[in-house]
Amino acid sequence: MTDTTATSTSRATKALKRQVETQNETIGKLRERVSALNDEIASLRSEIANFQRRVQSDMTEVFEGMKQMNEKR
Repeated sequence: MTDTTATSTSRATKALKRQVETQNETIGKLRERVSALNDEIASLRSEIANFQRRVQSDMTEVFEGMKQMNEKR
């Protein structure tokens, strides 16, 4: 291997190592973001379920009130 080829190979190797490091950092950030989004989705699902229970309770009260009003007539 000539000096020029060795130098070119060394430069290419260093460039590839830098690229791999950069990609690893990017992948790490993306994993963190996905994890945060999963947490947010779980929270939203919980809030939606709670909202549904409250609406159901409110609607039950409304219908019971209407039923009592009709019985008094």
